[in-house]
Amino acid sequence: MFLKVRKQLFVFLVITLLVSFGFSNALKFLPKDYSTILYIPDVPKAYDSFKALPVGQTLLSDNGIGLESLVTGVLEQQLLSMKYTMSDFDLFMKEMLVAIDKDGNLTVVLGPVKNPTKVRKVLESFLEQETLKKVKFTENYFIYSDVQVGGGKVPANLQANLKGNLGVVYSNVVDGKMAFEGYGYLKIENNALVFYQKLDAKTPEAKNAIKSLQSAKPIDVLADKNVGGDLLLFVNREIPETLRKSFIDVITSNFNLTNLNITGVMYASADIGSAISSLLGGGDTKSQSGQSTQNSQSTTLSAYSVVFGTGFKMPADVKKYVTIGSERYGVLTTEDGMESYISIKNDRMITYTVSPSKYKPGDRTFFTSLYDSKYFMGVFINFEPLINSMLGKKVKSSATFISYVEGDSIIQKGTVK
Repeated sequence: MFLKVRKQLFVFLVITLLVSFGFSNALKFLPKDYSTILYIPDVPKAYDSFKALPVGQTLLSDNGIGLESLVTGVLEQQLLSMKYTMSDFDLFMKEMLVAIDKDGNLTVVLGPVKNPTKVRKVLESFLEQETLKKVKFTENYFIYSDVQVGGGKVPANLQANLKGNLGVVYSNVVDGKMAFEGYGYLKIENNALVFYQKLDAKTPEAKNAIKSLQSAKPIDVLADKNVGGDLLLFVNREIPETLRKSFIDVITSNFNLTNLNITGVMYASADIGSAISSLLGGGDTKSQSGQSTQNSQSTTLSAYSVVFGTGFKMPADVKKYVTIGSERYGVLTTEDGMESYISIKNDRMITYTVSPSKYKPGDRTFFTSLYDSKYFMGVFINFEPLINSMLGKKVKSSATFISYVEGDSIIQKGTVK
């Protein structure tokens, strides 16, 4: 009788542990002061679901552009040189957690992996030293973070919102009397990968901030004739500082725009399809002697960006200045010879990735068909030119992400199709 009771107790404890910890081990690495998280419990399932979509087939499969084989081939070559196999690099075979705190600091958790030592050695062959300094493995989980991880409380309804979805999103943005909270999801819907989140204002101060956001006059992004191409990123009006820290600072920090009075208003466009087309069709030409010559200008991505704010200074790495028309530009040159042309104004910083005299904006039809001034933030990517350059056929495909106000809430929607 005692043995039977002990066996039942053991089974009960095992079930309890599975219920308590089976949902996710990655979530125990949540930073204490996170404001937004994205959790995907089964990365392979999410990837396979996307790959099964028409856009996934076009971009990833060998019958399309074949990006999967391209990435796998590079990885396999590196693994072979290290006498490893693909099974030794299982970084994306389990969970993924992405967290952003109120100051825009990023945390990424992946795993668990079977052999952290091997995975780290592979990563060392691809990542820069500065990036690797922020990487560690704890309990076989890969952790990249600017802050201390652990101690964060798992949102109460995270598992309920995950049901039926590939991933779940949660935001709890609090700064003084300003508070916003809401859940979202990632799922397959209508032959597309869909993201949705509703962020509710939880305090009177937050509701007033949303009203101000809705009534603020947006800048006319499309009035700038230099905007064009197949990629557009924009924030067309000032947003509350509390939201700016979570939504914008994580972007501006990656552009080294820290320690400045950034208003949050910015836009950038690029012509990716033309760059790929030039690379495939004109990047490598033959001279009359039969020797191969590289036309570096034809393979440069043509991009243009404007960031609004005050206190801008020319980057310290700028050693060269040129005058084009009546404008003076600082020329920033990377180690591989790529140049950026930077102009500083009283209220903005303007950057070109090619000489302003040679810059030509791409077709803006895709942007004008989607842009709405009610969106205070958005990202539009048109895959059609890229697909046409790679496959020689026109396939309508795009990725969009927009944010707008609805009542006392901020709605965020994303679609890849």
